[in-house]
Amino acid sequence: MAMAGTLTALFTAHLLGCFISQTAWMAGRKRRVWAPVLSAAIVTSASYVLLGSFHWQILLVIFLAHMALDAIEAYRQLRSLAALLAIQLVHLAVLLALAFRFPGAAQEGWWVASRTPELSGWYFAALTFISGLLLCVPIGGNLIARLSGRFADEIRGNDITGLKRGGQYIGWLERFLVMLLLLMDQPNGIGFLIAAKSVLRFGEIKDQSQRKVAEYIIIGTFLSFGWALLISVMTQKALRFWIP
Repeated sequence: MAMAGTLTALFTAHLLGCFISQTAWMAGRKRRVWAPVLSAAIVTSASYVLLGSFHWQILLVIFLAHMALDAIEAYRQLRSLAALLAIQLVHLAVLLALAFRFPGAAQEGWWVASRTPELSGWYFAALTFISGLLLCVPIGGNLIARLSGRFADEIRGNDITGLKRGGQYIGWLERFLVMLLLLMDQPNGIGFLIAAKSVLRFGEIKDQSQRKVAEYIIIGTFLSFGWALLISVMTQKALRFWIP
């Protein structure tokens, strides 16, 4: 359990620092010399806060690994989904190695050391929920956009328009609701959610010439719900590990 706590803290810090705190301004300057250093410093700071202790070996490895991988991604101009997934797998391997080498790091931090086992379990459960929410909603949105990007090119000249970034917010809301329903043990509500979205989205497409748009929406919907279900089930099982 000690190793799982350290891994949970480090993984949540990685998601917060690597995906959420990376603004568009920083993303556009990844090839600057200071950009990988700043990005690595943010992730390292988040790791320090969530671990609750200045474990210098862990923080140093995270800083150097993140800076190196960010530099490789920027200067080799790695943009394909496969390359980005490979980089994230390397990050995960580093975190697993650190949790294996220093299993008690999180248990020794100020968030856990002076708390009862029950309260410690709630702390790691909260981190687990945050990680699951980030993976399910914003990070899932980026993944689905990349997976469906090849189909988006085929409908660029279409006349159907909507709110600016409306599709992104719809995706965020639907994945959040799927996760909420599963965590509340109300999976039947997901069927109602799919039906409601089908009526609202496909009601605006009545012309047979818009078949590509309809198929694009179906693909995006299945990807979105599938990803939400996968992450929600994994989050639910992880939460039960901390709070039986």
